[in-house]
Amino acid sequence: MTKPKLFADSYTMFKRCLTKALRSPEAIFMATLVPIVMMLLFGYVFGGIASVGNYSYINFIVPGIIIQCVTNASSATALGIHSDMTTGIIDRFRSMAISKTAVISGHVWVSVIRSMIITAITIGAAFAVGFRPSAGLTDWLMIAGILTLFIIAVTWIAVIFGLIAKDAESISGTMFLLVILTFLSSGFTPTDTLPTVLRVFAENQPMTPIINTLRGLMLGVPSGNALPLALAWSGGIIVVAYLIATGLYRRKMSR
Repeated sequence: MTKPKLFADSYTMFKRCLTKALRSPEAIFMATLVPIVMMLLFGYVFGGIASVGNYSYINFIVPGIIIQCVTNASSATALGIHSDMTTGIIDRFRSMAISKTAVISGHVWVSVIRSMIITAITIGAAFAVGFRPSAGLTDWLMIAGILTLFIIAVTWIAVIFGLIAKDAESISGTMFLLVILTFLSSGFTPTDTLPTVLRVFAENQPMTPIINTLRGLMLGVPSGNALPLALAWSGGIIVVAYLIATGLYRRKMSR
């Protein structure tokens, strides 16, 4: 029996997941539409009533909307994993000489590409409604790196949700918990305007330093210690979520 090769097997599974994604045009359409609607909704409907100091509201909320759209998009990964685990294809993979983690790795990398595309569309929609960043090339490269780390972290969390979900309907509810975190952060309002309990929570959860880092880089304003906290949160989540997800998957594969 040929010894499994992780990278070759992961690439094969990546192509499989990509093909499945391209065969679902409605999902691609919704993933493209959501960031545009979000930007229009917050930019025009709430922009006139919100107070965020010296910022224009659209400039202030773009980092939060990007993060929210990424968390929304990751639900497709959870659904894809759940589908694989419940439709019998895993039994076929179990009988093949492939790396045990190649299947979920394929889902992860397709999700990363999909989320990057959604991020680009979101930023384009932001420019269309008045977003005017002052970031230079180095800043944008740092933004891309931070977003990539965050996307990978959220995707591995989605893998866990997909593995533990009892049914497809429950995935929407569990993934919505990540969306809620963006509202309970600095994404749409300064944390110092929140009630004490919410402010303490918002300032000590992972979304806030990531959003503050992106905002600081995009607008050229100080973000304090947000950058090291953002890197620490993203890196820590990737390691922990990866270990949990691969452990769960190996356990299911060995049954």
